[in-house]
Amino acid sequence: MRSCRWKTCRDRRQGGKQADAESRAASLEQSPSQEEFTDRDRDRFLTEAFEYVANFFEGSLEELQERNAGIETTFRRIDANHFTAKIYRNGKELSRCKIWFGGQRGFVGGIGYSTDLDHGDNSYNESISAESDDYTMFLKPMGISFRHQDRESKLTAEGAAEYLWEMFIESLQ
Repeated sequence: MRSCRWKTCRDRRQGGKQADAESRAASLEQSPSQEEFTDRDRDRFLTEAFEYVANFFEGSLEELQERNAGIETTFRRIDANHFTAKIYRNGKELSRCKIWFGGQRGFVGGIGYSTDLDHGDNSYNESISAESDDYTMFLKPMGISFRHQDRESKLTAEGAAEYLWEMFIESLQ
């Protein structure tokens, strides 16, 4: 069984017994330290972030197409770890990208973004990795695309999706 970070987890394992007021208050003051985030935590965090980005792109492409005459879009899920997106205006391709989940130890080491759909996962325009501080896990862009984001940013899955979307639609603006 995975150990809990909060004292109240102990109480949940014991059939939902109420923790005393002092224990509940103490649990709110505690935060996991950096050492408490495991490889499994990071893998889960990255996987969930990738799924969020994929869903964000799919929904945003549908909305972009619905709201703009002459705009057509495609979202193609290649496999569980890859998808592509394209935007066309009057049949002419304006933007395209491939986004993939590289895991912690892959070449990209997180979530990769590339405008090159043809050369596998070995070239990329941006990479977003999972990191943590003493309190929380967050996503951090590598910063290859300096014009878009402060390299010191601590992004949520939503922030990472918006960051990649901004890169993707830049040619439309």
